Amino acid sequence: MLETINTLPLWYAKIAAMVIFIAMRGVAWLLPFEFIMQGAPDKKRWRDLRIWATLLTFIQLILYYVF
Repeated sequence: MLETINTLPLWYAKIAAMVIFIAMRGVAWLLPFEFIMQGAPDKKRWRDLRIWATLLTFIQLILYYVF
């Protein structure tokens, strides 16, 4: 099995990593807003961690695509 994996092109690993990042972003958006805002002093939109996770995974996807 290891020989089979070694013969695959590197872009397969890139695609697999990108799919994992997209799946993590999807799981983050499945969390309810109230759960995300637990313990926050206010309910401002900039405190929504789902937005930050989306931005960071988007940057990560660009890096994986380019490099």
